[in-house]
Amino acid sequence: MTVRTFPLRAVTSLPYAGHSIVPVTPESVPAMGPPAITRHRRPFLTPVWLILLGALAVLGVGLFLRQSASDTIVVIVPPASQELGTIDDPPLSAVGEQQAQQLAQQFAAANGPDGLKAIYVSASRQAKQTAAPLAQLLGEQPVTLASSDANGIAGQIMGEHAGDNVLVVCPEAVIGDLIQVLSGQQVNPAHGQRAAWVVTVPRYEPASVLRIGY
Repeated sequence: MTVRTFPLRAVTSLPYAGHSIVPVTPESVPAMGPPAITRHRRPFLTPVWLILLGALAVLGVGLFLRQSASDTIVVIVPPASQELGTIDDPPLSAVGEQQAQQLAQQFAAANGPDGLKAIYVSASRQAKQTAAPLAQLLGEQPVTLASSDANGIAGQIMGEHAGDNVLVVCPEAVIGDLIQVLSGQQVNPAHGQRAAWVVTVPRYEPASVLRIGY
Protein backbone atom coordinates (compact mmCIF):
# COMPACT_ATOMS: atom_id res chain seq x y z
CA MET A 1 0.00 0.00 0.00
CA THR A 2 1.33 3.34 -0.98
CA VAL A 3 1.19 6.21 1.58
CA ARG A 4 0.92 9.68 0.13
CA THR A 5 1.81 12.79 2.09
CA PHE A 6 0.42 16.28 1.58
CA PRO A 7 2.14 19.47 2.67
CA LEU A 8 0.35 21.40 5.44
CA ARG A 9 -0.50 25.03 4.82
CA ALA A 10 -1.01 27.65 7.45
CA VAL A 11 -4.66 27.99 8.11
CA THR A 12 -5.63 31.58 7.89
CA SER A 13 -9.36 31.14 8.27
CA LEU A 14 -11.79 28.45 8.90
CA PRO A 15 -15.31 28.41 7.56
CA TYR A 16 -17.97 28.50 10.25
CA ALA A 17 -21.56 29.13 9.50
CA GLY A 18 -20.75 31.27 6.58
CA HIS A 19 -18.17 33.35 8.49
CA SER A 20 -14.45 33.13 8.80
CA ILE A 21 -12.71 32.89 12.11
CA VAL A 22 -9.48 34.80 12.09
CA PRO A 23 -6.95 33.22 14.41
CA VAL A 24 -5.36 35.48 16.99
CA THR A 25 -1.61 35.82 16.73
CA PRO A 26 0.76 38.08 18.72
CA GLU A 27 1.31 40.14 15.62
CA SER A 28 -2.38 40.79 15.23
CA VAL A 29 -2.75 42.36 18.73
CA PRO A 30 -2.13 46.09 18.56
CA ALA A 31 0.65 47.33 20.84
CA MET A 32 -0.53 49.20 23.97
CA GLY A 33 0.95 52.63 24.40
CA PRO A 34 1.66 54.39 27.69
CA PRO A 35 -1.36 55.56 29.66
CA ALA A 36 -2.60 58.96 28.74
CA ILE A 37 -1.79 61.83 31.13
CA THR A 38 -5.06 63.03 32.51
CA ARG A 39 -3.80 66.00 34.60
CA HIS A 40 -1.18 68.65 34.22
CA ARG A 41 1.73 68.78 36.61
CA ARG A 42 2.50 72.03 38.39
CA PRO A 43 5.98 73.47 38.06
CA PHE A 44 8.38 72.48 40.84
CA LEU A 45 8.59 75.74 42.84
CA THR A 46 10.03 74.55 46.17
CA PRO A 47 13.46 76.18 45.67
CA VAL A 48 11.80 79.52 44.95
CA TRP A 49 9.73 79.36 48.12
CA LEU A 50 12.79 78.38 50.14
CA ILE A 51 14.66 81.41 48.84
CA LEU A 52 11.75 83.70 49.66
CA LEU A 53 11.39 82.27 53.17
CA GLY A 54 15.13 82.63 53.75
CA ALA A 55 15.03 86.26 52.62
CA LEU A 56 12.11 86.99 54.95
CA ALA A 57 13.94 85.34 57.86
CA VAL A 58 17.05 87.43 57.26
CA LEU A 59 14.93 90.57 57.02
CA GLY A 60 13.18 89.73 60.30
CA VAL A 61 16.47 89.18 62.13
CA GLY A 62 17.82 92.44 60.75
CA LEU A 63 14.79 94.38 61.94
CA PHE A 64 15.03 92.75 65.38
CA LEU A 65 18.71 93.66 65.74
CA ARG A 66 18.04 97.17 64.57
CA GLN A 67 15.25 97.55 67.08
CA SER A 68 17.42 96.07 69.87
CA ALA A 69 20.22 98.45 68.96
CA SER A 70 17.83 101.40 69.42
CA ASP A 71 17.14 100.55 73.09
CA THR A 72 18.30 103.10 75.63
CA ILE A 73 19.78 101.48 78.75
CA VAL A 74 20.13 103.72 81.79
CA VAL A 75 22.04 102.42 84.85
CA ILE A 76 21.14 104.48 87.91
CA VAL A 77 23.20 104.33 91.11
CA PRO A 78 23.20 106.42 94.29
CA PRO A 79 26.34 108.21 95.46
CA ALA A 80 28.69 106.37 97.79
CA SER A 81 28.85 107.11 101.50
CA GLN A 82 30.45 110.39 102.48
CA GLU A 83 32.21 111.71 105.55
CA LEU A 84 30.08 113.00 108.34
CA GLY A 85 30.94 116.57 109.17
CA THR A 86 29.82 120.12 109.37
CA ILE A 87 31.10 121.24 105.96
CA ASP A 88 28.84 121.33 102.96
CA ASP A 89 29.29 118.56 100.39
CA PRO A 90 31.93 116.51 102.25
CA PRO A 91 34.12 113.99 100.41
CA LEU A 92 33.63 110.25 100.42
CA SER A 93 34.42 108.32 103.54
CA ALA A 94 36.75 105.32 103.56
CA VAL A 95 33.71 103.10 103.19
CA GLY A 96 32.45 105.29 100.34
CA GLU A 97 35.76 104.98 98.50
CA GLN A 98 35.46 101.19 98.72
CA GLN A 99 31.92 101.42 97.37
CA ALA A 100 33.15 103.52 94.45
CA GLN A 101 35.80 100.91 93.68
CA GLN A 102 33.17 98.17 93.82
CA LEU A 103 31.06 100.13 91.34
CA ALA A 104 34.05 100.44 89.03
CA GLN A 105 34.75 96.70 89.21
CA GLN A 106 31.08 95.89 88.67
CA PHE A 107 30.89 97.86 85.41
CA ALA A 108 34.51 97.72 84.28
CA ALA A 109 33.52 95.25 81.55
CA ALA A 110 31.01 97.77 80.18
CA ASN A 111 33.65 99.11 77.79
CA GLY A 112 33.86 98.69 74.03
CA PRO A 113 31.48 99.44 71.15
CA ASP A 114 28.44 98.18 73.08
CA GLY A 115 29.52 99.53 76.46
CA LEU A 116 28.73 102.72 78.31
CA LYS A 117 28.60 105.75 76.05
CA ALA A 118 28.38 108.33 78.85
CA ILE A 119 28.57 108.73 82.61
CA TYR A 120 26.28 111.36 84.11
CA VAL A 121 26.81 112.71 87.62
CA SER A 122 25.01 115.26 89.73
CA ALA A 123 26.84 118.42 90.70
CA SER A 124 27.83 117.22 94.18
CA ARG A 125 31.35 116.18 95.11
CA GLN A 126 29.89 112.96 96.47
CA ALA A 127 28.48 111.93 93.06
CA LYS A 128 31.61 112.93 91.13
CA GLN A 129 33.90 110.98 93.47
CA THR A 130 31.59 107.97 93.24
CA ALA A 131 31.92 107.84 89.44
CA ALA A 132 35.61 108.77 89.29
CA PRO A 133 37.14 105.23 89.50
CA LEU A 134 34.77 103.86 86.83
CA ALA A 135 35.32 106.86 84.57
CA GLN A 136 39.07 106.39 84.85
CA LEU A 137 38.84 102.69 83.94
CA LEU A 138 36.64 103.36 80.92
CA GLY A 139 38.46 106.49 79.83
CA GLU A 140 35.25 108.53 79.99
CA GLN A 141 34.82 112.12 81.13
CA PRO A 142 31.73 112.34 83.38
CA VAL A 143 29.01 114.74 82.26
CA THR A 144 27.49 116.93 84.97
CA LEU A 145 23.70 116.83 85.02
CA ALA A 146 22.16 120.19 84.20
CA SER A 147 19.11 119.52 86.37
CA SER A 148 18.47 118.01 89.77
CA ASP A 149 14.89 116.81 89.18
CA ALA A 150 13.83 113.56 87.52
CA ASN A 151 12.17 115.14 84.48
CA GLY A 152 15.19 117.27 83.69
CA ILE A 153 17.62 114.36 84.10
CA ALA A 154 15.52 112.07 81.89
CA GLY A 155 15.18 114.77 79.26
CA GLN A 156 18.94 115.37 79.14
CA ILE A 157 19.73 111.64 78.85
CA MET A 158 17.17 110.91 76.14
CA GLY A 159 18.06 114.10 74.28
CA GLU A 160 21.81 113.43 74.22
CA HIS A 161 22.15 109.63 74.26
CA ALA A 162 18.92 108.01 73.06
CA GLY A 163 19.75 104.48 71.90
CA ASP A 164 22.96 104.31 73.99
CA ASN A 165 24.02 102.79 77.31
CA VAL A 166 24.65 105.35 80.05
CA LEU A 167 25.28 105.41 83.79
CA VAL A 168 23.80 108.03 86.10
CA VAL A 169 24.96 108.86 89.63
CA CYS A 170 22.26 110.97 91.23
CA PRO A 171 20.90 111.60 94.74
CA GLU A 172 19.11 108.66 96.31
CA ALA A 173 15.95 110.74 96.78
CA VAL A 174 15.66 111.22 92.99
CA ILE A 175 16.17 107.62 91.89
CA GLY A 176 12.57 106.46 92.37
CA ASP A 177 11.17 109.42 90.42
CA LEU A 178 13.74 109.03 87.65
CA ILE A 179 12.87 105.36 87.20
CA GLN A 180 9.19 106.23 87.00
CA VAL A 181 9.78 108.96 84.40
CA LEU A 182 11.91 106.66 82.21
CA SER A 183 9.87 103.47 82.54
CA GLY A 184 6.44 104.38 83.85
CA GLN A 185 6.97 101.89 86.68
CA GLN A 186 6.83 102.88 90.31
CA VAL A 187 9.56 101.48 92.57
CA ASN A 188 10.60 102.24 96.13
CA PRO A 189 14.39 101.96 96.49
CA ALA A 190 15.33 101.01 100.02
CA HIS A 191 17.31 103.71 101.76
CA GLY A 192 20.95 102.86 102.39
CA GLN A 193 21.07 99.71 100.23
CA ARG A 194 23.76 99.56 97.56
CA ALA A 195 22.03 98.75 94.31
CA ALA A 196 22.12 99.70 90.65
CA TRP A 197 18.85 100.09 88.77
CA VAL A 198 18.98 99.14 85.09
CA VAL A 199 16.16 100.76 83.10
CA THR A 200 15.79 99.52 79.50
CA VAL A 201 13.78 101.92 77.36
CA PRO A 202 12.87 100.37 73.98
CA ARG A 203 11.61 102.54 71.18
CA TYR A 204 8.36 100.66 70.56
CA GLU A 205 7.82 98.42 73.60
CA PRO A 206 7.23 98.96 77.33
CA ALA A 207 10.32 99.69 79.43
CA SER A 208 11.74 97.21 81.92
CA VAL A 209 13.51 97.70 85.26
CA LEU A 210 16.19 95.48 86.79
CA ARG A 211 17.78 95.83 90.22
CA ILE A 212 21.41 94.73 90.69
CA GLY A 213 23.01 94.73 94.14
CA TYR A 214 26.70 95.46 94.49
